Amino acid sequence: MRVYLLLAGMFCAAGCVSSPHVLPEPIIPLAEDGTPCIANRDTLMAMDYWTFDQDPVGYQEVYAKAGCDLAAADLIHDYHAALRAMGEPVTHTFPQGTVTFGEKGEVSTLYWHEGQIRAFAGETERAASLFRLSVDTDAYRNAAKRHYAFATIAFLEHDRDALQAERDALAAIAPENDLNLGVVDGLIACFGKPYKEAYGAPECDRRPGRTVNVDAN
Repeated sequence: MRVYLLLAGMFCAAGCVSSPHVLPEPIIPLAEDGTPCIANRDTLMAMDYWTFDQDPVGYQEVYAKAGCDLAAADLIHDYHAALRAMGEPVTHTFPQGTVTFGEKGEVSTLYWHEGQIRAFAGETERAASLFRLSVDTDAYRNAAKRHYAFATIAFLEHDRDALQAERDALAAIAPENDLNLGVVDGLIACFGKPYKEAYGAPECDRRPGRTVNVDAN
């Protein structure tokens, strides 16, 4: 459940004078415990890509709060939009060297993470569009990731034949214990169920090493 705080000034008591030049105050999303989902937006927006996307202190800190899933998705959207507006290379330096994730601010993984959160929340059409953008902007053109992405899109669009075809294509190039292959097998096992359930519910989970509880339904 998403809760919002209407800041003072959005509404005024009877008799107050409104002005066409006064903009409404922003709506601040609240977590289920009543605290703001995002208490440090400026800090988050100023983070380098790797910290924002991969470190627990980035968007994941927002997503971890109950009731803040779509607030986290919106945050990723805004952060990514800011990167694209700057139009500069997105890089991170590892001990082995520097990796470029996007030449002009567009990062495949940011589309994917926003899309996955929206898919979990039931925003399937928007999620599928974001997943397609993730594929289109993958600088490394990783074949296994493409099949995994298109399998996920097929699931969201209720296309079982396409889902099976992408699963078979992924299985042909991925190791038997591949985590993404296990996820796709779970999507097939629980085809027709909500994505969040098919992705992670115990009775759907086919990731290597997981025990399937066939009686969980």
